[in-house]
Amino acid sequence: MKFGRPLHVLALLLALGVCFAPLPPTREHATSSSLAGRLLGPVAALAASVQWVRADVAFRRGRVELFLTRAETALALAPESADGWSYLAMNQAFSLASPEREPDPARRLAWIRAGLATAAEGERVALAPGELAVLAGTIMVKTAALDPDLPWPGGLTAIWEAAADHFERAGRLGFDASMSADLSAAARTAAQRARQ
Repeated sequence: MKFGRPLHVLALLLALGVCFAPLPPTREHATSSSLAGRLLGPVAALAASVQWVRADVAFRRGRVELFLTRAETALALAPESADGWSYLAMNQAFSLASPEREPDPARRLAWIRAGLATAAEGERVALAPGELAVLAGTIMVKTAALDPDLPWPGGLTAIWEAAADHFERAGRLGFDASMSADLSAAARTAAQRARQ
């Protein structure tokens, strides 16, 4: 099934790995630091970076449970950083949910949902929540483009509509409003074409 230009735009963004422009913190409410972060003070970010390196080593060695445990520790040390939430969500939704790594569609769906849940949690606590909303939309675009037969409730149309919703929310959360609107409009167009 051809989707035309909207799919090309979204696929290009996916292929390029949507560039997240650094934005100043836009939270209306301050996020409280974790207990570990308060105890470690100025070295919490450094400790989180070390833990992310350890998590990455575990992932590369195929030790997924250890990777997830170390990632949770890193997030507890620096929950305000959108980068950590993005890294974990991308590994869940892109790497662990890839058809090459996980042939079972139900397991792929579970990993995609885990990635979306991670992005949503990050939106609640990170200083740049719009970046995580864009990531959630990108996860849905990736799913529509690379795994369109995944047993997502509502099928391909629902996947595209969810992508549009995430992109719209990103604009409300401080991500580039024009880009968010363009991404959302393209996803809505793809959803309409998927209905046909």
